[in-house]
Amino acid sequence: MDIASVSTAMSNAQTQVTHAAKINSMVKDQIEATGQQALQLIDSAAPVASVDPSSPVGQNIDIRV
Repeated sequence: MDIASVSTAMSNAQTQVTHAAKINSMVKDQIEATGQQALQLIDSAAPVASVDPSSPVGQNIDIRV
């Protein structure tokens, strides 16, 4: 085995590992940003309606067995 070829192969492998780690970090950041945007969209799209406790709505439930 040639020492130079082994050294080159190890260097290439290290470069690939370094790039893979960087890409994984970038993907994780993108997924987190997308998740935050989705939560903001959900919060803005569904306003919470206040419920009047004295209202009869929801007091009766029809159930068939």
